[in-house]
Amino acid sequence: MEKWTGVILAGGIGSRLFPLTQDVPKPLVHVCGKAMLDYAIDHLRYAGIKKIIIVVKHLGDKIREHMEKNWFNNPTNMGDLKIQVPKVDSRDTADALRKVDDLIDTDFILVSMGDIVTNLHLKRFLDYHVEKKGFATISMKTIDEPTQYGVVVLDSDKKIHTFLEKPDSQELYVSSIMQRSDLFQHTNLINTGIYAFNKEILSILRKENQLMDFGKHVFRFLLENKYSIYGFVENYYWMDVGQAKPYLWANWDLLRKYGWPVTPRGSEHDGGLWYDAAPAQGNGCKIDKPGFIGKTVTLGKNVHVQALSVLEDGVVIGDNCVIDKSVLWEDVKVGSNCNIAESIICNGTTIMDNVQLVECVVGPGCTIPSNSVRKYEKIVRGENEAGKKVKKS
Repeated sequence: MEKWTGVILAGGIGSRLFPLTQDVPKPLVHVCGKAMLDYAIDHLRYAGIKKIIIVVKHLGDKIREHMEKNWFNNPTNMGDLKIQVPKVDSRDTADALRKVDDLIDTDFILVSMGDIVTNLHLKRFLDYHVEKKGFATISMKTIDEPTQYGVVVLDSDKKIHTFLEKPDSQELYVSSIMQRSDLFQHTNLINTGIYAFNKEILSILRKENQLMDFGKHVFRFLLENKYSIYGFVENYYWMDVGQAKPYLWANWDLLRKYGWPVTPRGSEHDGGLWYDAAPAQGNGCKIDKPGFIGKTVTLGKNVHVQALSVLEDGVVIGDNCVIDKSVLWEDVKVGSNCNIAESIICNGTTIMDNVQLVECVVGPGCTIPSNSVRKYEKIVRGENEAGKKVKKS
């Protein structure tokens, strides 16, 4: 689709996801064995977009290293894609697009995020934008608990007339425009962070350099200046992986095929077990479905990997362990007689014998000593990995 350029914003710090983001930028956090950034690239590629710009900032060199290893040096992955990762210093989402405008020469621009997992039908979204002949289109979906979000007012053609972050303080304004019979007030729609623009957005951003953020500044400016914005409203899977619990949910959801056709890395076997290569297993092992098993995983005797668990590359599990609805990142080592439930264990962590972890988030490179029982904790290397606070030097 040569009339489109895709811009993936991958510069966020991911502070709410700490300690998962202690050593890696948020877009490189894995869901079911695959970096969220890779899901984002595939999302654009499968819609026919062939030119992609990735805008990075926080730990940008690690993203560039990831792209070199997994994309630029892998002709099978790249195909006819053209991907650029320019060195820019952007201050916010709209400023990121402003800073790469010299790399864009197509009629239309898609802006997506590098830290979400979604099965939004992107080709339909792009076609919708072209058919509506508007200036911008915002991806939206309905949610069950809308109280934390604002009001969106659409007409019967899905044209947006206003969106209000704090509707209670704007009640009079909403009442005045709602006198029109063709307008509909929605309190259960959210902006899912994927936008389509006509190329003229670049000249606006160059001229109006105070516009830094799409949600806070750009869309309000466009509405105030009578540019037409449409909402693309469908029911699709979307997860903003902003905190530990939604991160777990995203892994579980992909394993349960809620995001189909977005699936875990590897191939599906036996109706729900995803892997590239079968793990080495001791006697008495049991792996429940659905689940994900990475490369070179080793399971000891009588290990039970329960459903909705993710074991990434190089994980080693000792004898008589139970892994329940948990995500273990690369090179995690677990001793014998351990029970890990609904927890996230980051890269390179060592868990000694007879340990119980319940709803814990363990940062990279930690060591959990034998006979520990830890519940509902965030465990960070050098702070509380041994079960008590230690002073930082």
